[in-house]
Amino acid sequence: MKTAAQHNGDVIRRASKATMVLQGFAIVLMLGLAYVLADISHRYGTLQDGIRENALWSVYQLDREARRLHEVLHLIHVENNQDPASLKALSTRYDILYSRMDIIEKANFEQKFALENSVREKTTAIKSVVFGIVAYFDKIAAGKSLTAQEIVLIDTKLETTIENTEELLIYTNNWVSVNRAESRSELLKLQIKSALLVVMLVFSVIFLIFSLRRQLSSVKRAGLDLESMAKELNASYLAAEAGNQAKSQFMATMGHEIRTPLNAILGTAELLELSPLPAEVAPGVQTIRRSGNALLEIINEILDFAKIEHGKIEVEIRNVPLLPLAEATVEMIRDRALEHGNRVELRLPEKLTAPAIRTDPTRLRQVMLNLLSNAVKFTRDGAVTMTLAEVARRGSALLRVEISDTGIGIDPSSMNKLFRPFSQVDASISRKYGGTGLGLTICKQIVEALGGEIGVSSTKGEGSTFWFEIPMVAADEPTTGSLVSAPQMATVEALPILNILLVEDNVVNQQVAAGFLRHLGQHVLIANDGFEAIAAIEQHRFDLVLMDMQMPNLDGIEATRHIRVMPGVSTDLAIIAMTANASDDDRLRCREAGMNAFQSKPVTMPQLRKIVADTRKITAPDNDTRTVAAGKDNNNGFDDSFAARRKEIVDALGDEVFEELVVSFFDDAATVLDELANALKANDHRRLDPLLHTLKGAASSIGLVEIAETSQRLRGRDFSEMQLSALEELMTSCRQRCAN
Repeated sequence: MKTAAQHNGDVIRRASKATMVLQGFAIVLMLGLAYVLADISHRYGTLQDGIRENALWSVYQLDREARRLHEVLHLIHVENNQDPASLKALSTRYDILYSRMDIIEKANFEQKFALENSVREKTTAIKSVVFGIVAYFDKIAAGKSLTAQEIVLIDTKLETTIENTEELLIYTNNWVSVNRAESRSELLKLQIKSALLVVMLVFSVIFLIFSLRRQLSSVKRAGLDLESMAKELNASYLAAEAGNQAKSQFMATMGHEIRTPLNAILGTAELLELSPLPAEVAPGVQTIRRSGNALLEIINEILDFAKIEHGKIEVEIRNVPLLPLAEATVEMIRDRALEHGNRVELRLPEKLTAPAIRTDPTRLRQVMLNLLSNAVKFTRDGAVTMTLAEVARRGSALLRVEISDTGIGIDPSSMNKLFRPFSQVDASISRKYGGTGLGLTICKQIVEALGGEIGVSSTKGEGSTFWFEIPMVAADEPTTGSLVSAPQMATVEALPILNILLVEDNVVNQQVAAGFLRHLGQHVLIANDGFEAIAAIEQHRFDLVLMDMQMPNLDGIEATRHIRVMPGVSTDLAIIAMTANASDDDRLRCREAGMNAFQSKPVTMPQLRKIVADTRKITAPDNDTRTVAAGKDNNNGFDDSFAARRKEIVDALGDEVFEELVVSFFDDAATVLDELANALKANDHRRLDPLLHTLKGAASSIGLVEIAETSQRLRGRDFSEMQLSALEELMTSCRQRCAN
């Protein structure tokens, strides 16, 4: 069965074909009419020019000139007067007659008009007389006189010629009359033909109008159907766009929800690695850290791909020193390469024409890291080499980066699967090595956004070489560093001792971040929300504020706005956002609120070290400090039981700390429940979601999955007194279970 779109397409195609046929028919009619008009015009021309002007007039003038010449000659003969004037007049009249005869001869008079034989004979006789007496008139032209006998002879011949011209004139006049009658008859026939053609044309036009009206009606109906389909498509597009926005918001929310506990996992693992550990425990801590970093990288790749999918990939072009960037990138991957038994090498040209170029360092490093990570992942006990070179293509200088490995290689039949979203060479790759299949897709989009291209060459079982080329535009001024770069680029000089305000509502995150900062020798004061942060700033002087974005009571955005307008607060106070949200909208909100930089969670020790080291250098907001970790494995910390969570935290922070966390959670939870009740009474539904978010995050951190899941389900719904009572009962039940 045909769809509406197919039916409309058939209607339009039929209308198009019919219109072409009608156009051809109209062209034929126009050509026929043009032919008839041209024939009529030709007949009129023949009637006017060919007959009246040429035939009759020429013969009439010939007869008239013959008579005038005879009159002048007869007068000279009668008066016997051959004075020069008379002879000159005679010679002139002869010349005119001669020219008239010459015109008739050149016009083939008798052939053109198909004269009878007698008339043709007369014409020949006239020509013989006119041309035969030329010798006498040549004598006159020589100044001699004619004799009487010569004059009589010429006069006799002219009388005969006059008789012939008269008969010829009569015949020509009769012939013209007959020809005119015939032409009028033909013209009448043409008029009849024209009338018939006009009638046919009228009927044809009527037929055309009727047919075109039918075709236009069909096309109009099809157009209305297409318009309706366009409206439906537009509605579908809007629905899809809304779905995309919802998906983006969902991914941002999920990124925040996953990053919050992941921050605690990675932070705790790093704290444990800083302390002496038993030999049997250290490998487990390293596994936790590696798995957490792998999960973080997967989250980052998915969020990056979501932005690329929506066409939101952005590049920030600035001056970039190539050698430090390449060296730091290789150092970032070296530890992971050693774990796989690989050797990592960096090959640089002896001299770079442009030591610093104009590009996006973050994106360039991201591509290098991704390709290096893939090379390390698919290589065991081999070598991974990154080579930088300057090449020229079509008169332009390009930076070529090659990442070669001695790994498993790629089969030629599988090469076409590369650079596709969620695509790997085969299913066993994902099972054995892990990964989302998004890394190369992101690299391709980034390289193309930088104006370059990317490719690969590989031999199965021998290794692969991934390469990319980007425009090499020399930097026009000295380069400067950013606030926070890669961990391995952190300065090794002694850190300044700062007074730091840590604004964080999650207890576990507080302990991890505070533990890192104290390990770095910093003075740390903790505030649980924006109000406490404002109160602390009013009472103490701080060098740095690490501000969470989502907090109950007063979030980080509003708190920052309030701090920036507080009297007595230095404008040099550095405020850095620390949040699990990582979307561009969140970065923009932080920048507009007056924050100096944006650091996505989880925060590592080297990142905090770099933040502390560079705090004095902060002069303006809008520093993007997002950190991308490495790894491809998957992990999930939400499905552990309370006992398993308790064991993890006790192993990391100790039994006393865990007990304090549990007590602190239920105390905070009681406060949150009271605030939920107050928000319900005040009908302030805007406060409900942040409170439930806080309760869910805190419960997840200590393994109370049931409370966390219940809090999450209640978010975004109509929250009622009945649901609050059920949440309170669940809280009481869990508290009793923890006490036992």
